[in-house]
Amino acid sequence: MLKKTMICTVLASLLAGCATPALQPPAPTELVPASYQHAGAPAAHDLPRQWWRLYHDATLNQLVETTLRDNPYTQVAHLRQIAAEAQTRLANADRLPQLNAGVGFSNSRTSTNTALGQILGHQTISGDKITAGFDAAWQIDVWNRVGYAVAAAKAGVEAEQAFARMVEQTLSWEVATTYWQYRLAESDLTLLTDIRQQRAEAESVQAGRFDAGLSSELDLARARLELKNADVEIEDARKRLSLAEHELATLTVKPVAEFSVPRDAAYRLPDVPAISPGLPASILRQRPDLAQSAQNIRALLAQKEIADTAFYPSISLTGNFGFASMELRNLTNSDSRQFTLGPLAISLPILDGGRIRANQKIADARYQEALNVHKVQLLIALREVDDALTEVESCRTQAGLLDAALESARRVSLLAKARYDKGAVNYLEVTQAERDLSTAELKFRRNQLKGLLASTQLVYVLGGGWKDEAAPTR
Repeated sequence: MLKKTMICTVLASLLAGCATPALQPPAPTELVPASYQHAGAPAAHDLPRQWWRLYHDATLNQLVETTLRDNPYTQVAHLRQIAAEAQTRLANADRLPQLNAGVGFSNSRTSTNTALGQILGHQTISGDKITAGFDAAWQIDVWNRVGYAVAAAKAGVEAEQAFARMVEQTLSWEVATTYWQYRLAESDLTLLTDIRQQRAEAESVQAGRFDAGLSSELDLARARLELKNADVEIEDARKRLSLAEHELATLTVKPVAEFSVPRDAAYRLPDVPAISPGLPASILRQRPDLAQSAQNIRALLAQKEIADTAFYPSISLTGNFGFASMELRNLTNSDSRQFTLGPLAISLPILDGGRIRANQKIADARYQEALNVHKVQLLIALREVDDALTEVESCRTQAGLLDAALESARRVSLLAKARYDKGAVNYLEVTQAERDLSTAELKFRRNQLKGLLASTQLVYVLGGGWKDEAAPTR
């Protein structure tokens, strides 16, 4: 009867222990709107995995792909996945019995001054003992504790996969934003160098006019002031260019002294590509940080279930089989066999000072905390998408206005120079018109940068591209 009970228990445990429970925490779908406030007509979010190629810039492509290949954070993400997968195998190992082999040798002698020694007439028992065999132990998972541990470990694997996507997303975003800043500084430097040349020529003309008595010293001083202002702005552009290049060197894991971005004085910032944000509901699976948070919630739910099962009894089965003999030559004889099956032990907590209930409350509190943090993260993510859409639309609107303002500034500059040449105005009006023109040109270019940064930020807050056919190789 006992053997039948043990066999039934083992079979039931095998069936229960082989199943991994499906853990589905509640999704905060009530917080997700039907559409974004500043989005156009609904369309699928179908950005390619290599989204940076939308800008058609070969240098940018090379920088991003070099960073994703060589940056240590890519390897960190890969190692974390390896560790998480090993943790899953470790959790799965608890489903099976543990089997150990051992051999031993001992020499013993009993005392003659004990009760046994007196019974034996003050004789002693001595001799060698050689053993060899196997010990087995099995924690029978009737309540699916191991199943929940495996589920938590699998959630950890998926969380690390989301972390790897987050690393890829962050590194590519940092390279793209830094690259746009580099190209803007380069463009500013080219423009300011041209402006400085024009102001140097104007200063030379004013010096000649002053020497000839045709203009005042004030006009000459103003021309020299504008020339020095151009020198200051050129130095600032050079500084921004160097700092952006240093950042790109660090991202691509190159020594700053040995790294440079190919210069292109004729470089033009690319147009901002059209990017559809898709439906807000898709952000739950597309944002790596939200995906990681959801998997962490699954793991905490599994830990909560494990804490709940601590009230139930633990069942374990042990046994051993082997040989024992006084002489090595007789060790494997059938008469030297020895084995034990059992005990089948059941342990039920009775008095633990409230430890189990305290652990249960801790696990539940951590699970509820993670649920609420996830809701906050979702709300922030949705707001970030609407913010990025607003920024993209604003830059697009400002581009038209700034283009018109730039044309007006060019016209004003031409008219001011013509009026000055005719003696109708002093040189102050010319310098003010030239300053307004350079300001308009810089504003126009910086709005182009803002548009590119806004589009890059939109890609980032949407979770990057998800069409894996062009996924970068590690």
